Amino acid sequence: MPSLGCGTCRVNASSRDMELHHMISKLAQKYSVGVEAVVDTPIKLIEDTILARQARQATPFILLNSPATGVLAELSPANKNLFQYFVERASYSISTFGKDAQRVPKIIIRMALSGSTPSSTAVLKSSLALASFHRDNSFYATARSKVAALRALAKSLQGFIGVSDSACHIAAGIILSTLEIQQSSTTSSHWLWYACGAAKLVKTSGLDEITTDRDMTSLVGWVHYFNTMAKFSLRHWKPNFVLDYSSLVDAGFNTFHPAVCSNGQPANLTGYPHEILYLLTEVFNSVTVASDPRYNTAEYVHRLQSLDSSLDLDDDQPEFNMAVELYRLSTLIYLRRASAGILDLDKNFIDWVDQAFVLLAHLPTCQWTFPLFIFGCEARDDGRRLVLLDLIQRTTDDGRYRSLASIKRLIEIMWVQQDLLDDDLDYISKLGVILSSSQKSVPAFL
Repeated sequence: MPSLGCGTCRVNASSRDMELHHMISKLAQKYSVGVEAVVDTPIKLIEDTILARQARQATPFILLNSPATGVLAELSPANKNLFQYFVERASYSISTFGKDAQRVPKIIIRMALSGSTPSSTAVLKSSLALASFHRDNSFYATARSKVAALRALAKSLQGFIGVSDSACHIAAGIILSTLEIQQSSTTSSHWLWYACGAAKLVKTSGLDEITTDRDMTSLVGWVHYFNTMAKFSLRHWKPNFVLDYSSLVDAGFNTFHPAVCSNGQPANLTGYPHEILYLLTEVFNSVTVASDPRYNTAEYVHRLQSLDSSLDLDDDQPEFNMAVELYRLSTLIYLRRASAGILDLDKNFIDWVDQAFVLLAHLPTCQWTFPLFIFGCEARDDGRRLVLLDLIQRTTDDGRYRSLASIKRLIEIMWVQQDLLDDDLDYISKLGVILSSSQKSVPAFL
């Protein structure tokens, strides 16, 4: 059995880990990958053809008004300080990735201060809820702002919803999704309802058909990122499991079909980051376990080879972008591991892993948990494990980003299982078993 390594980065196999080890051995045959989990969303929408037409015909416009000083003036001193904290600190904890990802926090701030409409109020209250949790970890203050945001969203649905109102709904939904991830990511799957509700709203209101407004495309790109990462979680967490509808109805979540986040991806997004996300979704949808009848078909082999070639053409990237490179490398590594026996773990694969850890060693912080997890699965020696743990610690010490404790724990569980088990499980099954056995709710890689 491989050594667990130096005391600095050793992952001690506790009784809980040994329990999990035995559980994995028993569950290895129980969980098969390839069946979509059908879950629900709390946002009940009706196709608004007028709004969709308005979005399709939209000419260039300013998505949001300039900040209204009156909104800020009406806040209590405590909430002014709290919103200032959101601007300076808590907004950084919202995971973003996309062509104009750096614009998203500024767009949210303008939305929150753009007026006193119910939809903009929802963005403001959502921001205050996230800031309250991030700064004080106050359950009651956070809940008060969160409830106020939900009431504002409900109130805004009573009349006609325009494009800007829909955009505010999306922003509030993603902020609330972020709050759920940070508050209860290991015990609740509610983050998924907000994220996938936002994705559904983008499609039903036609916001992804607006290509002439940079603010709007930045916002839609943000939803694209959340939607893609949700697909990864659903792909591997209890793949044969259907969430209990009765408990969702009791909690006020209405059911809908087909599977959550399957309303189609936002269309018309351009730029290398979104090309990576589109390819990543195709990879999630394509890879399957070796026992699947399609595994050895010529069509399946050709599909994987085509995806691999598309991702490996990094010369097309106009300029180096750290986040994009992390996602490109993690997607390539995931694809090669998931299709072992079809795509070789050759010198290219080894080079990608080496490149990944060189980047991780030089990053001051890293908020992107999907690459961290995929690279963590490749850290099979003490040196690489230390690189990853040091980066997680630097990110934690920074204080602006979400806690990485749950992702760190997942990575450590993977290390323990790698040290205890021979590689008798294929990669897809191993991910499914690890995530399903160790997580009570759908994990968020955001």
